[in-house]
Amino acid sequence: MVVESFPNFVEWINSALLLFLGIGVAAAILGIFFGYVVASFRHGAFEAFYVVAQVVSQAIPDLFGTAPRRVWAIARLAIKEALRRRVILVTFGIFALALLFGGWFMNAGSDNPDRIYVNFVLWGTQLLVLLMGLLISSFSLPEDIKNKTIYTVVTKPVRSTEIVLGRILGFGLLGTGLLVLMGLLSFVFVWRGLSHEHRIVGETQTVASLFEVDQDTMLDEFGKRVSPGCIMSGETTPDSGHRHKIEVIKDVRDPEGRQPQDERNILKKFEREDGKIVYHRVVVVPFAGHTHPVTVDGEGKDAKLTIGPATGYFRARVPIYSDLLQFHDRQGRLSRGIDVGREWRYRSYVDGGNRLTQNSLSRAMFDFENFEASRFGNQSTLPLEMTLSIFRTYKGDIEKRVIGSLQFESLVDDEGVEDRYIAEPIVFETDEYNLQVLPIPRKQSARKVAPDGTVLEEGKFDLFDDFAANGKVRLVLRCEDFNQYIGVARADLYFRATDDLFWWNFVKGYVGIWCMMMIIIAMGVALSTFLSSPVVMLSTLVIIVVGFFTSEIRKLAKDLFAGEESGGGPIESLFRILTQKNMEVHLETGVGTTLMEQIDKGLVFMLDKLTYLAPDFGKLNFSDFLTYGYSIDQNRMFVALAITFGFCLGLSILGYFCLKTREIAK
Repeated sequence: MVVESFPNFVEWINSALLLFLGIGVAAAILGIFFGYVVASFRHGAFEAFYVVAQVVSQAIPDLFGTAPRRVWAIARLAIKEALRRRVILVTFGIFALALLFGGWFMNAGSDNPDRIYVNFVLWGTQLLVLLMGLLISSFSLPEDIKNKTIYTVVTKPVRSTEIVLGRILGFGLLGTGLLVLMGLLSFVFVWRGLSHEHRIVGETQTVASLFEVDQDTMLDEFGKRVSPGCIMSGETTPDSGHRHKIEVIKDVRDPEGRQPQDERNILKKFEREDGKIVYHRVVVVPFAGHTHPVTVDGEGKDAKLTIGPATGYFRARVPIYSDLLQFHDRQGRLSRGIDVGREWRYRSYVDGGNRLTQNSLSRAMFDFENFEASRFGNQSTLPLEMTLSIFRTYKGDIEKRVIGSLQFESLVDDEGVEDRYIAEPIVFETDEYNLQVLPIPRKQSARKVAPDGTVLEEGKFDLFDDFAANGKVRLVLRCEDFNQYIGVARADLYFRATDDLFWWNFVKGYVGIWCMMMIIIAMGVALSTFLSSPVVMLSTLVIIVVGFFTSEIRKLAKDLFAGEESGGGPIESLFRILTQKNMEVHLETGVGTTLMEQIDKGLVFMLDKLTYLAPDFGKLNFSDFLTYGYSIDQNRMFVALAITFGFCLGLSILGYFCLKTREIAK
């Protein structure tokens, strides 16, 4: 999964508040100016001063005079009005039909069926709820003004603040109720769609249904290769478009090492002459991102095997990302990583040197803070998950994977920690395009090094008690193959803490949809105070589209302003198209080129600032986290809720002033 932002709410809110205040002051100045211009056409230039001053001076009394009782009355009226138009019923009916027949088109036998199911319900819910919020908020107030039913409201002691807040509250409550119902049905749909069971192929559900594996060829009865250590194999009956292999694995463990935590799948256990313990464990080979637990009842050939329900689908992994990622080039200098020529710059690369220069000093260093054993449930091994990219300069042996290494180092800080711990490298084979899991032992073979480089001690050292005694540790990634490259981003390598609850993560995903819905409702209500329904819908749709691409627009504007984007800005690009000049060719220096560049910088600057008028839906859309099975952390939730509150507040103020200055009834 691609993760480009790692928000810290405290740091984010400090800059966000300054930005919000700046936009608020700018909006207030522009609002007063345009209000004066409009009032000048209606009442004359001199009288317009008094009109604008009167509207502004009444804002504070209206705010403090707003009565929750009248707001709730308007909200109930808005709910009844929306129900009468049957938009909610139609939305729910479409969603119910989609769930009813959607299972027919879900491929449960694909590589990742859980992603298909979760993405289907999230995409469908998001689309329908946002359209519903757009429809009920865009047509409500303009229709009331057109039909003159608003007269019965404004002629009573009801303030403009109460009308705007009441409609936002009413539509929001109605949408929230619909979203809760859709969320419950979606959860049941996903759960039931992925739940399935298997049985062992054979006359009996016992070990006798399995076949012996030829230890010389390591092939099963169908001539297919089995897992290392497999002594018996079989298969399950098909269900949900797939079947699993069943294997009896011979697992040899050191008596002082880590032992199997689940003893339900142990068929046989005995001690060898050398003192090591041998386990014969019955396992179901994972397929399509899930497996099934096996319970063994009895011994020998008559031992009964019971296959449990699917596990591995409903995940909410809690990744512990590094706080800092740094790259070093071939000479060991800090850099942005090696550029291998790929257009997508999400990942940077480290290389393994070449046969002439031998090993390269290129490496990626992940610095972790708050690295504590309690975050992992005090386990003896730490799960490290990676999604690495590979760039080959030559194919070589197609069956051989690129080799990488990981090495732990302690971080010296200003608290008196001087001696460093440097672990022995952990060599591994990369698995491109797949999520790779490495179990990292807490006890690492390492050496304790003094500041002058003298080795003080060698042996086994604990990652938490020794390496991360100050709560910090560094993990260094290197490429060990000549002329090959390993690409990595900050989110591609992380430690996996104790998993979160899937149902709670599902709820948090729907909170993101709720945030988007509330912003759209507030936007529809605010714009409908001075625009007609079709214009409100078109304007809101444009803002929604911009909102989903806000991050990309800002990144493009940043690169263009810094001159890092080939081809220049819009004016320069147009000039290159008309003159048929390549985007990589430098233009001739002169007054015309300088003028184009300055105009482009001005346009790009304006484009960047205008994006802040649209909500960044990328920070509210958590569908990728749910689809790929990652927990949505609290910092992202707080950021989403703060963005929602800020936009709803600003749009409510806009709606109040627009409705206040509109001549509805005289």
